Amino acid sequence: MVMKKYFSLILIFCLLSFTVLNGCKKSTPSPEQPKETGDKQAVQEPVKSTNISKSLQDTINSRTSWNPILNDFYGKEMPDFQVTDITGKTQKLSDYRGKNVIVVFWATWCMPCMEEVPHLNTLRDVTPEDKLAILAISNEDAKLVKKTAESKKMKYTVIATKENLPKPFSDVKGIPTAFFIRPDGTLKVVTEGSSYFGEMKSILAAE
Repeated sequence: MVMKKYFSLILIFCLLSFTVLNGCKKSTPSPEQPKETGDKQAVQEPVKSTNISKSLQDTINSRTSWNPILNDFYGKEMPDFQVTDITGKTQKLSDYRGKNVIVVFWATWCMPCMEEVPHLNTLRDVTPEDKLAILAISNEDAKLVKKTAESKKMKYTVIATKENLPKPFSDVKGIPTAFFIRPDGTLKVVTEGSSYFGEMKSILAAE
């Protein structure tokens, strides 16, 4: 009996460890639940691309817990979309031309997403609003998203929507995922997995 109970405890511990390390996957706002992207999945070999600058390549190669995805869209102009944030204000991507934009896909139940909030808040604190817009999009119930945003003191624009957004936003498979968009509306890079304040700053500063 003692030995059986011992092995049962080991099995439970292993399952919990697997869940924490692997996180969740899926995509842009839709009725289905996204999946979380854990840190352990993101540490891979350096990624080479002809669509990015050397400074951005250096940031990608030194990343800690995320991967660049949707590489074929780098350098391309992002399609416009219109959504309503949790305050009832209409948000159009095209309204932010002339400044950097980070579009983050997240969920209230996603641990890496929650761990990323303080870093996004810090980025919001140190970067003027006329230089950077941060749009955080969840496909969950608006009341839940608003409650979480208030409890976590999110200082950026938070959106709850189940609308299908245009490609490549609809191609997201894991969260958190962030689209870094240049002031001219072209895509710089897409990160899948949580990133830190310093990495976000480096991506924004890269050519």
